Amino acid sequence: MDLPLDPTTTDASPQALVRGLDSRSARRRVLQSADIDIDTAARGFAAVLDELSRIELRRAASQLRFAGARTVYYYRIDGLHRVSPDGATGRAGDADSAGVYGSEVRTVVSDHGRIFVVCAVPETGTQTQLAISDDERPTTVAVFEPTTQLLAVRAPDGDTADATVRAVSDYFELDGGTRVSFLDGGFRGRFEDACVEGYSTLRLRNTDRGDDTRAIEVRSEESDDHADVLSDAIVRDLLRRRDAELDAVTGLVSVPTDVRADEDDGPLRPRVTIGFPEGRVTFEQFVPESVLLAVDDAVRRAL
Repeated sequence: MDLPLDPTTTDASPQALVRGLDSRSARRRVLQSADIDIDTAARGFAAVLDELSRIELRRAASQLRFAGARTVYYYRIDGLHRVSPDGATGRAGDADSAGVYGSEVRTVVSDHGRIFVVCAVPETGTQTQLAISDDERPTTVAVFEPTTQLLAVRAPDGDTADATVRAVSDYFELDGGTRVSFLDGGFRGRFEDACVEGYSTLRLRNTDRGDDTRAIEVRSEESDDHADVLSDAIVRDLLRRRDAELDAVTGLVSVPTDVRADEDDGPLRPRVTIGFPEGRVTFEQFVPESVLLAVDDAVRRAL
């Protein structure tokens, strides 16, 4: 089953949604996030599902139905903090058919103390023809916490993320949004203090157009994900240069959840790639809803 889920086109039961998980680690993480403490290895996943109540199944399904898109782009939208939960979900049936010409809002859902806006966006992010089939419209999800102005958009690329923001802004009658750059206003230091454990790879962009070198890549000699290239004196010198800026890094993040990793049963530290100018975080492994929202919180606090 493809995630994230568009509830208007996919009528899947919570049990079918949870059963569709294709890896043991994903199953464990979803059940842990839903506060369901059952050993699936001992009795098998199917047997465990049969024992869960409807409430438990719904709780587990809510941890994965919108968690399929692993790249999140961040935007500031003026006026978003004034959109109330009742006003957002109460208009869910008002989405019109203008989306046949481009992006559209499919439905609005309230869950986990957040508002989830499910959109259908053309693969190009813009109108390409008079009518675009559903097959050419990836499902994207925009998430925000009421009373805040940060919108987290789960989309496969920047164009579809931008188109999602336009659809959300039109739907709530707002003026549009500005993509967050993680290079602005000391964001990097605050975000790293909040949840970054270290970077195993790092790419800097040369901002001096007169030089022949366009980019510099640094990789740890160790294969261990915990290796941190920031501890290297040469890297620290490069980061202090005025003619170089962070472009993208790969490393580990830690967020305050009870989700645990398979390897040592310790806290899950997701592998991510951070695009600093693009304002994006790409998760390199499946993470449940609670982890995505915890990272959103860290981004919001760091801005």
